[in-house]
Amino acid sequence: MQLVPDNDLWARLIAGGNIVETLHILKQDFLSYTPTHNWYDHEWGASIFLYLALKHFSQLGLILLKGLLCCLTVFICIQTVKINKKVYLSPYDKILYFALMFFAATDSIGLITRCLLFTSLFFALFLYILELSRKGKTKYLYFLPLIMLFWCNIHGGCIAGLGLIGLYIAGEFLNKKPVKQYILVLIASLLVLFINPYGIEYVKFLFYAALLNRELISEWNGSFINVYSLQYLKYKFYLIFLLSVQLIYLSKQRITYEKLDKTKFIIIFFLCLLSIFKVRHQAFFIFTAGTLLYNEFYTLLELYKSNLSEKSLYKLFKLNKLKEVLVYIILLSVSISILVFKPKKISITESEYPRFAIEFIRINNLNGNLFINFNWGSYAAYKLYPNNLVVMDGRYEEVYNPKLLEDMRDFHMLKNDWYKIIRDYKTDVMILEKKYPVYEKIKSDSNWALIFENNLSGVFIPSNKVKKQYLQPVFNDEYYNKTLFDTQIKYKKSS
Repeated sequence: MQLVPDNDLWARLIAGGNIVETLHILKQDFLSYTPTHNWYDHEWGASIFLYLALKHFSQLGLILLKGLLCCLTVFICIQTVKINKKVYLSPYDKILYFALMFFAATDSIGLITRCLLFTSLFFALFLYILELSRKGKTKYLYFLPLIMLFWCNIHGGCIAGLGLIGLYIAGEFLNKKPVKQYILVLIASLLVLFINPYGIEYVKFLFYAALLNRELISEWNGSFINVYSLQYLKYKFYLIFLLSVQLIYLSKQRITYEKLDKTKFIIIFFLCLLSIFKVRHQAFFIFTAGTLLYNEFYTLLELYKSNLSEKSLYKLFKLNKLKEVLVYIILLSVSISILVFKPKKISITESEYPRFAIEFIRINNLNGNLFINFNWGSYAAYKLYPNNLVVMDGRYEEVYNPKLLEDMRDFHMLKNDWYKIIRDYKTDVMILEKKYPVYEKIKSDSNWALIFENNLSGVFIPSNKVKKQYLQPVFNDEYYNKTLFDTQIKYKKSS
């Protein structure tokens, strides 16, 4: 299976490399030619881990880092289940349950390390400590502000931790349990946010970004919009499965409002809504609901078993033995495959990134301001800086005015004053994706000349700068995968 890097990875490597190599956190952008504001890098800590993993362990380091973060997250989920466990399970039952949970989350956590994985880990740790406190071990609550100190300097998703504490306050209040300690911890965790390289402006930015409408970015759209009807099926099936478990359990056990655990219900309900409204929040729901509904699922399973006849129980016993054998066969197969086959390598194809067009620009020294798709901006900067500056990249509100993305959308779709972004900012070269209407429009524009084209995109420059001959890029997968993480960036301190 091919491991395709996330579009934002390149910007993370640039930021992390700058911190490690200069011991200085960038507060100004140096990659773009369009206007930018102060750079509030809410992922600066995660960027360090990504850069060090690549620097010291090559591509395998990025893969192993993801594996470590995922394993720790699932491990913490298992420890949380143990706190509330009411039913005995055999080891292979546990393996199947948590393997299903992790499988459902694979679409939203990505193929290689993403900064979001750090937040998933910290969120699971918050959930574990908050559940411990509900069992009377309230002293552990006071670790949360300390954890928040690390979380807020690793990833801006730390806001989710504050939200989780808030949900516990609401739930425990409705459960008629003491909430004073939760309120104190929430206040302390909020104050800890101010301990960062940017001061109060960073905290203001976090809350601004948390409420920002990102409808033009795919992972911030709803999970059930028409364009995603056949996507994220693992999450959708898991969502239906867990909600069905919850509803059947409440019905079978005749749980009244007085007996209902309001905290658990509120958390699952709220995260369910978040995951439906935003693709990016799917993993939060999967890991949290899968952890909190563990007992409900196996209580229903035991209830089902108790209603079976002796003959049916014998058949179920044989089925369980078969299941046990299958689990160990799967574990053995995975172990053998790790030993026999070479480690997977991160690679890209022309369907994900315009690698031929980027290489064409590099070898022909087409220096200057590069207009390129938002999703490809970080990759282009990683490959072409300092010879080329990009119009915009995936850092979005961290660096740019969100209005700039709307201007890019209008340009690609020929809407409104679509030429505005080209007219307002000097553009020396463009890489345009063929699937957008603007491609044919610019192709027929006498002011621009198409000098390179393949199935994915084309390279355009002003007509008065066209040369007679151009070098052609290498059309070889091995070359691009071998040089995938090569960059010309020289790290520097910002003013």
